[in-house]
Amino acid sequence: MPAMPKREIFERIIQNITSKFPDVYAALFISPEGFPINTWGVSLERAEEISALLSALIGKTWEIVRGVKEGGELSFIQIQTNLGGIRIAPQEEFILVTLTRT
Repeated sequence: MPAMPKREIFERIIQNITSKFPDVYAALFISPEGFPINTWGVSLERAEEISALLSALIGKTWEIVRGVKEGGELSFIQIQTNLGGIRIAPQEEFILVTLTRT
């Protein structure tokens, strides 16, 4: 199993994201199994809820991408609501999620 990103790497990624996207108010690294690895801006309890929900969404989205685009790989999911957005960037060793305000 690949090594999980260290807290310092996560913090650098968050600093980079928030400097470019000031609407980001929370971020999570989620394991491929759906557990939060590192979080910023949300409680651990909320991170666990979000991780479980998004893990199911990502699994289904991968299934759809593979079924529609044979051999296709999922690189990014963006969901926009009237209250804000969710950006999901799945990687092999973790999933990066950011939550945004409108």
